[in-house]
Amino acid sequence: MSKYLKPIKLICYENCENAENVLNDFPVQAILTNNNNRVYSKIKNNGFLLLDFGREINGGICITVNNVDNNDAQFNITFGESVSEALSENGIKNADNYHSIRSYRVPAKFLSTQNIGDIGFRFVKVSAINSDIEISAVKAVKNYYEEEYKGSFECDDELLNKIWKIGAYTVQLNMNHYLWDGIKRDRLVWIGDMHPETSTIGVVYGKSECVGNSLDLIKSETPSDKWMNGYPSYTLWWIIIIHDIFMQFGDIKYLKEQEEYLKGIIDHIAAMIDSGFATGDSVFVDWSSYNSEGEIEGLKAILILALECSEKIFNYLNCADYAEICNYYCRILKGQPITAAMNKRICALNVLAGRKNDDIYEKMKDNSGNEMSCFIGYYILLAKAKLNDYKGAVELIRNYWGSMVKMGATTFWEEFDISWTDNAYGIDELPVNGKKDIHGDFGKCCYTGFRKSLCHGWASGPTPFLSKIIGGIEILEPGCRKVRIKPNLGGLKWIKVNFPTPFGNINIYADGSEVKTDAPKEIEIIN
Repeated sequence: MSKYLKPIKLICYENCENAENVLNDFPVQAILTNNNNRVYSKIKNNGFLLLDFGREINGGICITVNNVDNNDAQFNITFGESVSEALSENGIKNADNYHSIRSYRVPAKFLSTQNIGDIGFRFVKVSAINSDIEISAVKAVKNYYEEEYKGSFECDDELLNKIWKIGAYTVQLNMNHYLWDGIKRDRLVWIGDMHPETSTIGVVYGKSECVGNSLDLIKSETPSDKWMNGYPSYTLWWIIIIHDIFMQFGDIKYLKEQEEYLKGIIDHIAAMIDSGFATGDSVFVDWSSYNSEGEIEGLKAILILALECSEKIFNYLNCADYAEICNYYCRILKGQPITAAMNKRICALNVLAGRKNDDIYEKMKDNSGNEMSCFIGYYILLAKAKLNDYKGAVELIRNYWGSMVKMGATTFWEEFDISWTDNAYGIDELPVNGKKDIHGDFGKCCYTGFRKSLCHGWASGPTPFLSKIIGGIEILEPGCRKVRIKPNLGGLKWIKVNFPTPFGNINIYADGSEVKTDAPKEIEIIN
């Protein structure tokens, strides 16, 4: 669906008359007569307006023109996820038209209304070229997933409540027919990046068609003896997602449809392990760990997680032979010593896989937000929970994701290093002399400068973490037929969680003295 949103703030302007009137809620429709004596904004030749729509949006804008001086009048439209990006021409700090177009030159016509753009943005610069242009309205045309949230999380910490909602909104904007990685750049189905997104969808919406569409798309495009999106780890995340959605929703028919394909994947995995990872396949975990010394240890950890999920799937499908193959290779990998130094991201994956050493424990004690990534950050939280450090995980959410919020984030980003905040101005601020641009001055690998997405679903990890792990929800039988509820407050005074299941919501309240649960009759609750 789509709807119109008026701008909430005029950031700045040059060479304009009545610029502030663009904030009025005038109709998105050219009107022949002005019987209400409205005073419209005029952008003079080579002037501009810079508008803030208050939060990240997936869509474009609608401009209503009242008058122009000549037939050669044009608009130059520049979208930005930050003020600095909207003010930058293509080629500046890696600003460009990547998977969606951020910069347009379009005609401006007398009494016209036109929609422009389809991208992720919050800010728009509207410039007049070759003529003065009188406009009656500039509004965002927001595309959005129309279903209401089924799940929720609340606690006594308003920052955490805000972070939960921002994570949910980040993923909501990426939910289309397929589940995208980002709404500005990477409007693609990167299956290896989707697990935090599908985990978020599970606690916010329950089941969503876009998840199945995306899983099936990548499966149809990838023979089982090839790797999804070109990386072994991406196929492994596909397996983990298939397992998780089966446990929450219990669709045995859909699981059965994956059986033969999954067998082919396991054969492919076995060949890779038997070769000692000498098949020439890319050892890739996360861009933030790209080419790091310990990346092979990260791949082994994800392999263990995927093989454990595969073993459970084959047991549910009564395929004992393939369940045993999965168990066999799991034991091989778990028996191999960790031989490379690892950063905190790779350490976390190995904690989840049950591979530990003294270095891992030391790395996982840090709650500062250092050595994080927006993607693997979710698994760092899960690893801290596995080590019973729930309070440390909550503090890490405040420090890392909370720092994005302080820099103006209304959705969570593709990449973020907490050190960037030193002497930097936020995404909703005009450039400040002597300070760094939090958006345009940082980044590495494939997301430097303005190419970096500020709405990336893989960064939504706190949302499922707070709902499921702090909420203490463990699904014991497929389809949520049996669920253990054991909240872990992590230093919070109280929590309220609504968790979607195929039968309706499980409602949880917990504080320091009691736990109350209310669940549909079809679900057995274990405390």
